[in-house]
Amino acid sequence: MTTRDLTLAQERLDKSFTPHRPIDLPEFFAGRLNLLYRANDAANTSGLHIVLFGERGTGKTSIAHVLAHRLQEPERKDGRRAILVSCNSSDNYSSIWRKVFQEILLEQRQLGFVQQAAATVVGRLDLDASMNDPNDVRLLVRSLPNPSVILIDEFDRVRPDSDARRLMADTIKLFSDTNVRSTIVLVGVAESIDELITEHHSIARNIAQIQVEPMTVEELSEIIQKGFERAGLGCENGLDRRIARLSQGYPHYTHLLGLWAGRRAIEADRAQVTASDLDRAIPDALENASGGVQQEYARAIHSVRKGTLYQQVLLACALAPKDPLGRFSATDVREPLRRVTGHEYGTGAYQTHLAKFCEPLRGPVLKRTGGRRNYRWQFVNPQLIPYVHLQGIRDGYLQD
Repeated sequence: MTTRDLTLAQERLDKSFTPHRPIDLPEFFAGRLNLLYRANDAANTSGLHIVLFGERGTGKTSIAHVLAHRLQEPERKDGRRAILVSCNSSDNYSSIWRKVFQEILLEQRQLGFVQQAAATVVGRLDLDASMNDPNDVRLLVRSLPNPSVILIDEFDRVRPDSDARRLMADTIKLFSDTNVRSTIVLVGVAESIDELITEHHSIARNIAQIQVEPMTVEELSEIIQKGFERAGLGCENGLDRRIARLSQGYPHYTHLLGLWAGRRAIEADRAQVTASDLDRAIPDALENASGGVQQEYARAIHSVRKGTLYQQVLLACALAPKDPLGRFSATDVREPLRRVTGHEYGTGAYQTHLAKFCEPLRGPVLKRTGGRRNYRWQFVNPQLIPYVHLQGIRDGYLQD
């Protein structure tokens, strides 16, 4: 490739693989189409609102961004407008809606969202302390001339003792009962909807509950295929699926490995990404993984004593077969540990390690459920699983 071709390929690669920020444009979105269709259909159903929930790192924010882009109708003066805000741990019901209306003011300047009279009302909110009543919110939203989709991301970060979870359920019911021309979309980390919104059973008919699970190998392979194609690169047969399997369902790692493997190919002045490029990309991916997993991993396996098995047992936990909730038993660890170490260990040899992984000193990196004779373990942060797997490859414990 010429210097210009190399530069262009690198620019396209950087746009195609974005491990450290969500996808926000449909043309860069791959996989998850069924979820996107479900969310789109729900947003187009009068009186129905949406809750997107699932583990960390499964792509919920990207789905929310792409959904907002699909639903936005900027070319129409009376068209639908999409507003996306993010929560933090200091938010309550009132502060969340202040963010929404502040964002509406910004959109008004860009898309003509709010007519002058409504803009004046919204503009006074900074000085108005009465944003704790769902009916106040309803009246303000109804004053807007455009139908709206209000996406509230990272709703899980709101403290459980905050009023937000209860009042947001009341708001959804009120919007549905009074036929407000707006859709509320709540997005957050949760194993079930109960963790995100209280009293949700009373509004079950008003919400579409969409669980975002780890992606399939086919979906992750599509990310690699489209990304390399967009960058003008090809890849060895089967390399896309190899990257997908290493990612263990989490698109962050697919984007990391695709980005760095593509960079290694470009550095070598090749338009074909090879297995050797991927091998060289694994240390890069480990060094650039986000979400604090490097620190979590180091804390979990740390020991001042030589010869401990913390690293090997944690790798065996990552490799252990798991139920649909991501849980495994002590006996599930035995065979992976034999593969990792080359030695047979009874469960008694590593039961203490499993218990230690549940202590604050080591994270905790695992959590334990069930009774004394039927304990089950699962990773507190499931995104650590592919990181541990990649570390095992880099350290020579595994052949991928």
